[in-house]
Amino acid sequence: AEMYRWEVATALACSILGVNAFDQPNVETSKKITKARIADYQKSGTLDEGRSMQTGDGFGVFSSSSVSGSTIAEVLKNFLAGAQPNGYVAINAYLPRNDDIIKQLQEMRVAIRAKTGNPVTAGFGPRFQHSTGQFHKGGPDNALFIVITAETAADFEVPIEGLTFGTLIRAQALGDYEALIEAGRKVLRVHLLSVQDIPLLVEALR
Repeated sequence: AEMYRWEVATALACSILGVNAFDQPNVETSKKITKARIADYQKSGTLDEGRSMQTGDGFGVFSSSSVSGSTIAEVLKNFLAGAQPNGYVAINAYLPRNDDIIKQLQEMRVAIRAKTGNPVTAGFGPRFQHSTGQFHKGGPDNALFIVITAETAADFEVPIEGLTFGTLIRAQALGDYEALIEAGRKVLRVHLLSVQDIPLLVEALR
């Protein structure tokens, strides 16, 4: 009954606001980029992730604009210096969803909020793309985005598709990252050699 109530409420609100509830163009952009990355991978066997900067402490860093810093702490500090007074920061984590990772992301949120004064959101990819993902790309241009990816610890093949689940998730992360850039957003992607390195990100923000 509650589901039906809010489905009707959503339809009525969209009618009044003049919004098409079934139109999510920015999410579709991310999907198209992901499909293109997967198609390229199936042909070449490699996933084009673009050019990265390697920090002295072993993190791979990709950005929509020039970033500086010899350590991940310096990179994050310089990136977050661009936070706007009325903006927000979003953490888009393409990581395993478990209690430990959730705890680490919450600690990152608190540390970033203390540094910037901005509200900080955190979501697990790709599931957030159908909720906040549309707002990230189609909403106000007042945010900073930190996309986090990591090497897959245990991987296996997607049947008959010619790629692994780890590659699929990475392609989805790249689709999100590149769609944000296409929308003119300020984005930093941090790649971890292991999911176990998440605490190092938390420490770098303190």
